Amino acid sequence: MRIAVASGKGGTGKTTLAVNLAYFNRIDLFDLDVEEPNDHIFIKGESREEIVCRKVPKVDESKCDYCGTCRDVCEYNAIIVLKDRIYTFPELCHSCGACSYFCPREAIEEVDRPVGKIVEVYSEIKLTYGVLNVGEARPIPVIREIKKRIGRNAIIDCPPGTSCPMVESVRDVDFCILVCEPTPFSYHDLKIAMEVLDKLEIKYGVVINKYGLPFKMEEKISAPILGKIPFSKEIAERYSKGELLHNYADLFRQIYEEVVSI
Repeated sequence: MRIAVASGKGGTGKTTLAVNLAYFNRIDLFDLDVEEPNDHIFIKGESREEIVCRKVPKVDESKCDYCGTCRDVCEYNAIIVLKDRIYTFPELCHSCGACSYFCPREAIEEVDRPVGKIVEVYSEIKLTYGVLNVGEARPIPVIREIKKRIGRNAIIDCPPGTSCPMVESVRDVDFCILVCEPTPFSYHDLKIAMEVLDKLEIKYGVVINKYGLPFKMEEKISAPILGKIPFSKEIAERYSKGELLHNYADLFRQIYEEVVSI
């Protein structure tokens, strides 16, 4: 079963839940927060890396007659054609290939542009995570490459929020755990995340982190509450040191069993 761990906002405890849920249930872990991955702080071991590339246009100006067809078919303004010069902006390119396909002079070829890397870590469980290169605007290509490696049983640590990276990460999962904390801000963003999953027709439940803060939200949540991680100085200290929560192993096993039962 593919279980995604997501949230409406950052800092709610997605990583806390994802790494411990994967470790104590012995399930492979995938960190799709490629702009700021941190599961590797908790899951350490031997690793190997692989570069991730995407296709971008390269123009042979000896063939180009500056007709502007490539510019006209590009939906993302990644090509500018002047009277006697053509410029491409790979950061804006979405790798659709339209410019190369429609070029009447066959002056455009698609070449590989490195955009990040995938790292596999081998420990008691296998961790796979991505790292987006600095300056790259689009994390989706790296996320999609990681998703090709996900088997039938996996815990998927998703990017925060409800924008394109989160949507791409939860697509095709069997179940999504939404992590929230008992604050009005977190509750507001939780409702947005629930709306996104409803539209995607993905089953979900909620885990409340930092349980014990004064804001009462259990009665406000319509989704199943899978578990509650207490507001604890011990948990905060262990997290800051990159340590797993062995004293709470049974809690993470119970959360997994609750998901399976649903």
